[in-house]
Amino acid sequence: MAKSIVPALAALAATGWLVAAHPAQAAVRPPGPGEPTASGPYGQVVHEAMQGPGLVCAYRLRHVHKGGFLNVREGAGVHHAPVAKLRPADGGFSGACTATNGWIAVKTAGGTSGFAAARYLHRLDLSGRPSISCAYRLRHVHKGSFLNVREGAGIHHAPVGRLRPADGRIPGGCDATHGWVAVDTADGIPGWASAHYLRRL
Repeated sequence: MAKSIVPALAALAATGWLVAAHPAQAAVRPPGPGEPTASGPYGQVVHEAMQGPGLVCAYRLRHVHKGGFLNVREGAGVHHAPVAKLRPADGGFSGACTATNGWIAVKTAGGTSGFAAARYLHRLDLSGRPSISCAYRLRHVHKGSFLNVREGAGIHHAPVGRLRPADGRIPGGCDATHGWVAVDTADGIPGWASAHYLRRL
């Protein structure tokens, strides 16, 4: 059998029908709609993650009551020591897009890295999110106050972060969707803010 296959392969190679080559490298392309951009600290996390396996996603807590918290642990399991806490008031935070034995690698707003139980995390839906290529400043928001950034375009969506006058330039989409603009918070969390309170630069 082998004696008949080898000449056949040689004939295919000679006629150009069989070419031995290394697997093609994935083409580098700019982020599409709904994909994370390179703006803000979140973009830096994305850039770092692209250097190794996995992707970076954004999350908020679920099934954790107001005033409660979720432990962030040193490793993927309850036997690992807690290194930080996630609270509902923290809003959104970054993490790996896939779980490891029911645990997700996360990075808190304070910059601490660790693992959190996947059952308490809700991945933010970024589908339909436009590219972030414009900049804004807040308007009609007094010093010391803030503007909620929500998971989706509307007040019925949960808050995932805040914009404050002290944040300065705010990266955002160039067009509003039903009166809402896709933005990144100062912590790099993606979401939506009311266009009424944003002034495009």
